[in-house]
Amino acid sequence: MLMSSFAHAEKIRIIFHPASGRGRGRRRAQQLAQQLGVLGLEHELVDTSVTSVEQVGGRLRASRIIIVIGGDGLIHHCIQHVAGTAIPVGIVPAGSGNDFWRMTGDAKAEDSLAKMIAFCRQPGATTPIDLLELRFDQAGGSPRYALGAVSWGFEATVNAKANALPRQLGSLRYIAGLILCIPQLRGWHSEIKANGLEFSGSVLAASLANIKSLGGGIRLFPRAEITDGTAELAIVRGPRILRVLPYLPRILTGAPHPWKVSAHLAQARVETSRSSYADGECVGEGPFDLSVIPAGIQLIS
Repeated sequence: MLMSSFAHAEKIRIIFHPASGRGRGRRRAQQLAQQLGVLGLEHELVDTSVTSVEQVGGRLRASRIIIVIGGDGLIHHCIQHVAGTAIPVGIVPAGSGNDFWRMTGDAKAEDSLAKMIAFCRQPGATTPIDLLELRFDQAGGSPRYALGAVSWGFEATVNAKANALPRQLGSLRYIAGLILCIPQLRGWHSEIKANGLEFSGSVLAASLANIKSLGGGIRLFPRAEITDGTAELAIVRGPRILRVLPYLPRILTGAPHPWKVSAHLAQARVETSRSSYADGECVGEGPFDLSVIPAGIQLIS
């Protein structure tokens, strides 16, 4: 993937949704904008409750720096427009899960804000991180990008259930969604083909992950990294949930168990009839190809 120049870049753009984190998104965006104003740095606040990320895609690609203040879903929509560019991208958490932000190593949102201000004042080196490129057959093979994990089947069902629960629950939405979905869980057929791996069988849960956690810190993928050029495959195989339930604590910590299939893959072909979710968003249905794109995003770190 070619890196595009931003020699003619314009402003620093701050992307936020005012409802994120029960108003924390708005407050942190305003705080950052105020600090940039004091420094005399030209910037623009982009309120995605008024203008969608899709509507401002061209402006994002013309930015000097992009700072996303929100959760995994907002980050997901932004990276569709800046994947493969040299534009520095910063993350300040204000979502319900913030699983990608947890990979940055920052202890709290204030640390991230201070980092953004320092970088805008004096830009330095960024960290090139991997992207997951997804090409669904039903979408004609056009690419969709993800930073976190793509899940199909049960995890996708949990994601959909969690998204329908009140946002006030925060990271508890995933746990509540998981509990509500367990009675419905049945195995389904899935196939994964990659160099050195071929799997075909009944699956209860399946993901390919670039990050260590889902659902606000549940470390399902403890060996995943955002800079190693691979995605961690995590499958819970089996036809029925009752056999697997005793291992649930191990599943939720990414530990080995008899029903686990795990590998690190740079590319994979996934055959499924199910919907897939990535970064908390529904990204497609049915079979797809996954490729890990090294240095797909330049992260302010």
